[in-house]
Amino acid sequence: MAAMTLGSLALVVAPAAVANAEVFYDEGGCVVQQVTDGAPAGGSQCAGVDFGGTSMGQAAFMGANLAGADLSGSKLQAANFTGANIEGADFTDAQVEGADFTDSGILPGTITVEAADANGAPITFAPVVPAGLTAGDCLIVDVPVVSGTVFPVGDSGMVCKFSSSNGTAIAVVKIQVTPHPEQTEAPTPLFTDEPGTTGATGTGASMRQPTDWGLIAAVGGGAVVVLALGVAAMVISRRRPAVETGDDAGGESDDDESTAPRA
Repeated sequence: MAAMTLGSLALVVAPAAVANAEVFYDEGGCVVQQVTDGAPAGGSQCAGVDFGGTSMGQAAFMGANLAGADLSGSKLQAANFTGANIEGADFTDAQVEGADFTDSGILPGTITVEAADANGAPITFAPVVPAGLTAGDCLIVDVPVVSGTVFPVGDSGMVCKFSSSNGTAIAVVKIQVTPHPEQTEAPTPLFTDEPGTTGATGTGASMRQPTDWGLIAAVGGGAVVVLALGVAAMVISRRRPAVETGDDAGGESDDDESTAPRA
C-alpha cells in the first residue's frame, strides 16, 4: 500500500514540475524559457526573430544571439540578457523594468586598464544602445560616474541604467585597474668583486666600471713603504743619544773608545 501511495504521488508531482517550466518561444534553434529554468546550452539562436508583443517576463536570454531581433512591445520585465548579442535589436516600447543587460554589447562586462600612477587610471566608456533604449547614469553607490573618472588600483564596480518608454534596465560593469610597474634603477656599486667580463658591446653589457686593482696595489705598496720608513726612523732615534753623550755601559774612558776599532 505504501509503495502504491508513493508511486501515485510521484505521478502527480512529476507533471506539475514539468508544467512549471514555461517556454515562451521554441522554433528552430531559438528557445526562450524562464530564468528559473536556465538558458539553453550554447545560447538561443534567435537572430532576426520577430518577438513583437510577446509576453516574456523573466526570460532567459543569457548568451543568446538576438542580432536584428524585433522585441518591440514585448514584456521583458526582469529578463536576463547577460552576454547576449543585441546588435541591431529593436526594443521600442518594450517593458524592460528590472532587465539585466550586463555584457550584452551596450557596455563591456569588464574594463581592464593599467594605472597611470599611484592614483589609478582614468576609465573611458561610451554606451552603445539599440533602438528603443536610452542610456542613463552610471553609478557607484548612488554617486554618478562619468567617462574619464579616475579609478583607484584594484577592482571596482559600477551600475549603468538604461530605459525604454516602459521601465528601466541595468548593466553592471567591473573595473579592474592593475598596478603600474615601478620604473626604478638599481644603484651602481662603488667596487665590483672582480673586473667585468662581459663585452662592452654585447647584449646586457655591464655599465659598471671595473676595479682599478693597479691603483689599489700602488696605494697599498705606498702604505707599506711609509710604515717601513717609520720603523727605521724610530730605531735610529733610539740609538742616537748613546752616541752623542759618549757614555757606555762599562764606564770606559774616551781614550779607550778612540782606540776601539770602528765599524
